Amino acid sequence: MTIWEPEGLTGEGPRYLALADAISDDIAAGRLGPGDRLPPQRDLARRLGVTVATVGRAYQVAARRGLLTGEVGRGTFVASAPAPPPASPNPVLDVAAVHPPGHGPVHRAVAPILHRLAADPQAVGAEDAEAVRHRVAGARWMAHAGWWPEPDRVEVTAGGQHGLAAALAALAAPRQVVVTTELTNPGLLAAARLLRVELATVPSDVAGPRPDALDRLCARRRVAALHLHPTLHNPTGLTVPVDRRRELAAVATAHDLVVIEEDPFGALLPDRPPPVAAWHARTVHLSGITKTLAPGLRIGYRYAPPSLAEPLRAAARALAWAPAPLVAEVATQLVLGGHAHQLAAARAAELAGRAALAQELLGARVAAPGPAPFAWVRLDRDAETVTALARRRGIAVAGADEFAARRGAPAGLRVSLSADDRTVRTALRALARLLPDRAAVSAASRERGSGRR
Repeated sequence: MTIWEPEGLTGEGPRYLALADAISDDIAAGRLGPGDRLPPQRDLARRLGVTVATVGRAYQVAARRGLLTGEVGRGTFVASAPAPPPASPNPVLDVAAVHPPGHGPVHRAVAPILHRLAADPQAVGAEDAEAVRHRVAGARWMAHAGWWPEPDRVEVTAGGQHGLAAALAALAAPRQVVVTTELTNPGLLAAARLLRVELATVPSDVAGPRPDALDRLCARRRVAALHLHPTLHNPTGLTVPVDRRRELAAVATAHDLVVIEEDPFGALLPDRPPPVAAWHARTVHLSGITKTLAPGLRIGYRYAPPSLAEPLRAAARALAWAPAPLVAEVATQLVLGGHAHQLAAARAAELAGRAALAQELLGARVAAPGPAPFAWVRLDRDAETVTALARRRGIAVAGADEFAARRGAPAGLRVSLSADDRTVRTALRALARLLPDRAAVSAASRERGSGRR
């Protein structure tokens, strides 16, 4: 057996990745050779002062890299010819998903919280005192522009989609009408399909959804609720100004509408205008930390008037009962300790820089540059065709069809700015070369058309 041990686990990421990297480095340096047997996981864990699971994950990562092989009953060995996996002939630059990375600064902030909780078996529970702390954290996370939601009107959900689906289930029966914008959150489209809720749309202008169009629609049809995403709107990135928010609230009040107001990216824009909930009492305001900080922190917050609290609570319990107590406690400590807002501010600064690069490379096509985790690229042609062409050239983007609540919605692409810096920059430069290529897009469109016939 090879008595091997890394000289030290360095790096800012998880320790299992540091150990996998150490194995790779020592193989490259010749300190481990083909056929060498690595120590049993338990022995190496004891010598390094880590868990057996950490060593096991490191060995798995190294095996996926082609560096190690395992033989049942014999152990783990350095592969005879370690080599990187074969390169894809058409590698994909994935700028479709907008999830934050969930490592780096966020990992460093969460790690000590988890260590403290692990040392105290009574730290996580369902006691009323803990529930109050979670509500207070939710109220603090949502507060902005002089609007301070009362903690006793705040509920914790298992992420933003849980809160949105529960609101739709509680406030709109099957085949009732909910109004949204022509381009809207795909999560709303999915929940509406599942719950058989009909979506109607109102057009938008440079300031957001048009109040006059909403007023006319409500006069013609019986509307159950109005869905709004007024800050860093998904997918266009638009932030609705304060006067337009007041006008929308006035129309909602005149027609006695319930408003479902999403704010998943609001913390990236701390000086955003007050929410529609500040002017319209029958508003369900939804926020969360998942899309701002880390996908693993799947926690959302819901603010609602007392008259709607019980049906919302019943719907939320039917869908997911309650959020995971451990995740809720981690989120609470991040928010109440001030780390969550600091992390959001740092992330906003990074995203604003990437948005500026997107505007520099793609020009006037980019709408509403700012600290959104994506850029909306306006198109004057079939977005589905451009999306397919981009993928053939190795770029995965989200086309307008993923966000369209009606046929004929404005054409465009949503380009994620949340991936690693190299991926974002490479993808933006590739798109800048692709989009002016009208001949290629036209040829691709004709090809798609002939295929359909």
